[in-house]
Amino acid sequence: MVELTLFIGMFCLFFFLPVQFRFYYQKVAWDDTLIMELTFLNGLLKRRRQISLLNPTPRGVKVREKISGNWLFYQRKQTIEKVSPYQGNSRGLREFLHRYRHYGLGITLLSYFLPARFHRWLLVAEKLEKKGEFRRLVWITKVGLGQSAATAVAFGLIWGLKAGLLQTLNRELRFAQKPEIKVIVDYQSLGLDTLFDCIFRVKLGYIIIASFLAYWRHRLMKGGVGID
Repeated sequence: MVELTLFIGMFCLFFFLPVQFRFYYQKVAWDDTLIMELTFLNGLLKRRRQISLLNPTPRGVKVREKISGNWLFYQRKQTIEKVSPYQGNSRGLREFLHRYRHYGLGITLLSYFLPARFHRWLLVAEKLEKKGEFRRLVWITKVGLGQSAATAVAFGLIWGLKAGLLQTLNRELRFAQKPEIKVIVDYQSLGLDTLFDCIFRVKLGYIIIASFLAYWRHRLMKGGVGID
């Protein structure tokens, strides 16, 4: 009886603990950095992918990818340098937008941290983002086109895009604090720099329930469904 009580207690404790996803992107001139991070138990369990641009080449963009993970007291790190074709880069953006448009933010973020063989179970949890909340959303863009009139037009277009997207997110998602959205104009130089940083949290219990439902749906459909 004591063992059963302890098991139920531990299950309930873990059920309400948050899983945190962080998506960070910064571009300054030719340098850009993308970070995707999953954190649980205040960093005791953590997986992080950092992709940095080294330089463009005729065959594609040379990048450095750093993959690290903490599993309690075990740490693992790996660094890979590779050339990513320009077509592949655009395909990656299209794939991200496709997943977000069809499956929502929760599934899109979760899919980048799970092996491909588990993707067919994810669609059951396609409303997962409605169970979580944004702990941070910062999106700052600096634009300059060399001419005052062109820069002013670009400022208006970018601001309109951000305002429309933020309005849509406010209707569908929850925010722990007000998003920070800025557009900065630079009349003296030519360039487009940006910083995007968001932290999204969802309780582990919702992921457990979604996984359980996905498992039985997978069994009933004899193969389940998948993310294209």
